[in-house]
Amino acid sequence: MIRHLANRRLPALLLGAALLIVPVMGFGIGQAAAASVAASAGSGLAPDVVYGMPHVEAVLSDALSRVITAGRLQMELDSRAVELRAPQGAGGLAVENLYYSPVQGRFAAEIVVTGSQVRLPVSGRAFGVVQIPVLSRRIIPGDVIGPGDIDWQDVRADQTTSDTAATDAQLIGMTPKRGVSTNQPVRLRDLQSPRMVDKGSMVTITLTTQSMTLTTQGKALQDGGKGEVIRVVNTQSNRIVEATVAGPNVVAVAKPGIIAQ
Repeated sequence: MIRHLANRRLPALLLGAALLIVPVMGFGIGQAAAASVAASAGSGLAPDVVYGMPHVEAVLSDALSRVITAGRLQMELDSRAVELRAPQGAGGLAVENLYYSPVQGRFAAEIVVTGSQVRLPVSGRAFGVVQIPVLSRRIIPGDVIGPGDIDWQDVRADQTTSDTAATDAQLIGMTPKRGVSTNQPVRLRDLQSPRMVDKGSMVTITLTTQSMTLTTQGKALQDGGKGEVIRVVNTQSNRIVEATVAGPNVVAVAKPGIIAQ
């Protein structure tokens, strides 16, 4: 009886062994890798240190900010698939062989893990960004720019010049000399103070000192806004002088004797 039962249990044991073998034979590549990592962990080997995109962007930004000093740094890598693996005990990330072209806004560099042979070439675009005031609506010559006519826009720092308006104070109270495009950098040369003196109009010429104020009549030979220097002719002496526009049809001279002559 004992021998008979043993013979009946043998096929069942073989079937159980077959069921245990099938899953192992069906492992994919990812499962095999996971099994390898698990085996390494089981054997006491330390896993690699992995540096991803945030680590690379941080070290690159620090290096590029020393080269691009104007404005806020904006950087774009050509590839987002960036990863470095280094053995435990290796150092941190560093940037080597950095090259930057200000004209093209392109950079190339190598990201290295200090204390190891791990390095990765990277490239991309980088430039400084500044915020400048722009006109939010079309302003025609003669219209005065107010606070509600101004918006702010980010532009590349290398696309601005000393003639580009950088603050809203440079726009408010001014009027265009000609049409100025909306949502575009504004050149200071295209602005002027609102016209307070028309060419050919009669003006009051003033001279003010600590002890007196003298006035006489004159004729404007140029248009002018407040603070601008224009040429006027003293109608009494018929002498042409330069005077600063002080108000509507009022100009001021600085040299004593101009009015009397």
